[in-house]
Amino acid sequence: MGRKVIWIIVIVLIIGIGYRVITRKENVDKKMRDVGEGLVPVAIQEVKSGDLELILSFVGDIKGEDQVTVYSEATGRLSRYLVEEGNWVKKDQVIALVDRAVTGMEFEEARVKSPLSGTVGRLYLDKGSTIGLETPVALIARMDRVKVEFSIPEKDMVKVSKGQQARVRVDAYPDRTFNGKVTRLSPVVDPITRSAYAEVTLSNPDHKLKPGMFAEIDIVVVSSKGAVVIPKEAILEDLNSKSSFVFVVEGGSAVRRSVEKGISQQGLVEVKSGLSFGEKMIITGQHYLEDGDRVEVVQE
Repeated sequence: MGRKVIWIIVIVLIIGIGYRVITRKENVDKKMRDVGEGLVPVAIQEVKSGDLELILSFVGDIKGEDQVTVYSEATGRLSRYLVEEGNWVKKDQVIALVDRAVTGMEFEEARVKSPLSGTVGRLYLDKGSTIGLETPVALIARMDRVKVEFSIPEKDMVKVSKGQQARVRVDAYPDRTFNGKVTRLSPVVDPITRSAYAEVTLSNPDHKLKPGMFAEIDIVVVSSKGAVVIPKEAILEDLNSKSSFVFVVEGGSAVRRSVEKGISQQGLVEVKSGLSFGEKMIITGQHYLEDGDRVEVVQE
């Protein structure tokens, strides 16, 4: 009994699917029958303006625009820190004391000073730690402005230049974009990595961006505002002349129009010449057309 019920359900499903397919085919056939004899059915779209950008993406690390590692001028042991991480300090403010005690001799504690005004980003040592002349004691950074250090592959070097706009994103604020500019681009390529050192600098008044954060950088290489923009799929390629073209509707006929392509972004292409705003461009059915074919617009 159970199997019989299952078979009935299967048969009903098959009939239902078959009906939908037949109905859909009849609708398509009706549209085609409605098109006049000798006319090619097409869908069109009005040519409109839009903004496009050519973007290169990189990853890098955030640092304070001015950031220094502080060392002691005297050897000994760390007596104590006079500041905490996150504190703001002035230039020449004493941030740590070093016990220079030597057996049989007495010395005044050596003072470690901050070489600039900024925020204490890191205190590296524990009380009593041995300090040499090359032992890092603290990290001080100016936080109002930060920089992102990153590398540019040699193939992209010619596309990037100082002053270009950049957008920075960090994992801590996934819904926020920070704006900056390319402020440094090394003219030398590292022979090992085949890339060049670069920096983007940006304002950081609320100190949201912290030194050490991982960052994603988008550099706007080319920007086109108010450009003629069309869907990529509307463009056809002439393999013989290696040129691009589209079809527009003029007086009920398809007219082939050569176009010069510009930048592209997310399925849209800038047309630098060959089309004007307001023209009716064919976006479906263009693959079956020849210049001058009569057409009927079935979708607009």
